[in-house]
Amino acid sequence: MANQENRSFRDQSDDTWFGVREAYRTIRTNLMFSVAKKGCKVIIISSSVAGEGKTTTSANVAFSIARSSHKVLLIDLDLRRPHIHKLLKKPNAPGVTNFLSGFNSLEEVLHKDAFPNLDLICAGTLSPNPGEMVASEGMLKLLDEMKAKYDFIIIDTPPINLVSDALSLIQHADGLVLVARPRYTAKKEVQRAIDQVNFVGGKILGIIANGVQEKKRGYGRYGRYGRYGRYGRYGYATKKSTESDLE
Repeated sequence: MANQENRSFRDQSDDTWFGVREAYRTIRTNLMFSVAKKGCKVIIISSSVAGEGKTTTSANVAFSIARSSHKVLLIDLDLRRPHIHKLLKKPNAPGVTNFLSGFNSLEEVLHKDAFPNLDLICAGTLSPNPGEMVASEGMLKLLDEMKAKYDFIIIDTPPINLVSDALSLIQHADGLVLVARPRYTAKKEVQRAIDQVNFVGGKILGIIANGVQEKKRGYGRYGRYGRYGRYGRYGYATKKSTESDLE
């Protein structure tokens, strides 16, 4: 798929740098051609490891599709380290975990018209069993219910090589988009993620090269790899990471 530079969800306005807007339009067009079917299209966006830009990409792709007059639902299923609520400036809870636990209704967790044609469900309160929640019957029922109301459902999941949450949903989606950052992501990590998706019979719609800059600028600030090397109980950030670090 088209290369694009890592920009925030709010940057997809009319005065955004032309190349970034065009890149997301190209991604949108490619996705629509890749999933040419009637009814709702469910697309998972993930990465091989953390720090590749999957969350920002998920939000921007959802926003770009919504701007084309399609009704879109964006779901944050990165239940261990949610970030979409920060990008859209919405409360993280109540969200998916609160709904699946029976503490809140769908109406209470659904942010309607977060932007024109775009609704949002945030991750919710941190759960001790996020993987089980993503793979639960309740999650599948939620997706089935939402398919009847939206043209596209965009799902942000944790990195594939860290946890299997994305893989547990792949059979219930129309495909997965993998985000990779040149000069940051090791080729073996990308290949490992692709192998895992293929092993469970999932469909990879494409790979987005995130953070690609003009040749004259170089890739110096994306050269470091492995700053999320350890996996914690509720997240895959090291102690040095801060809340301002967005995937």
